[in-house]
Amino acid sequence: MKISLALVSILAASSAAQAATTAATAPSLPKLTAEQIVQKHVAATGGLDAWHNLRSVVFEGQLDAGAKPSKQLPYVLKQTRGHKSRLELTIGEQTAVQIYDGQKGWKVRPFTNRNEVETMTAAELTESAAAAADDLDGPLVDSAQKGYKISLVGTALVKGHAAYQLKITPKSGEARNIWLDGESFMTLKIDGTPRILDGRPHPVSIYYSDYHAEKGLSFPHEQETIVEHSKAAPTKLTVAKVRINEAIDSSAFQKPDLPDAAPVGKAN
Repeated sequence: MKISLALVSILAASSAAQAATTAATAPSLPKLTAEQIVQKHVAATGGLDAWHNLRSVVFEGQLDAGAKPSKQLPYVLKQTRGHKSRLELTIGEQTAVQIYDGQKGWKVRPFTNRNEVETMTAAELTESAAAAADDLDGPLVDSAQKGYKISLVGTALVKGHAAYQLKITPKSGEARNIWLDGESFMTLKIDGTPRILDGRPHPVSIYYSDYHAEKGLSFPHEQETIVEHSKAAPTKLTVAKVRINEAIDSSAFQKPDLPDAAPVGKAN
């Protein structure tokens, strides 16, 4: 399951990070086809029936955006089928909001002294749409129905774990890679959407760890996003709670309506 970091673009980061994938010393793993690896991944994370029964998921936890000194910012991320998501991030006494309804997106950034609802930029919409395309269950569940072609690249070490490297090619757009643990078949790493820094694109790597089962489905409780070859600090998400199939009112994914009498984004 991918917790979308496209939604955390409301914060900027600023310090160095290193990649942790090594292809030069590719480990030996049982010879499996891409289809077999995908099947093992789906089974290990809960199975097709459990994923098909998932209608919504709510994550609560802490975000460390790499600021110095480090600050743990509480967040709530709500996602439903239909590629809809709502992120609420508390910064001091203010709450930033970012919403994607499957086609359009908005953000409220009170910590920048903007007393208004802003429309997502074209780049933010592209990143949100790319992340949402995987829906709630990630790119490998029902990959053919999502229009993805999956092929086996080989094996690699990811932070000391022997992993299968698969390439995901959509009908349109650039291919990306995903690395699955050779024993557990959980996702260890996936390519993120490149970030434009200093006028040029930088590769993005998203690492997953600390998996726990929630009503039969396995979710990572730690996620780290690294912008390669840059001074951008890693962005880390820690999940404290996961709520499955909670009823979420459709108004949560509509353009925010800011009350005139209340300070914008003031946390309750």
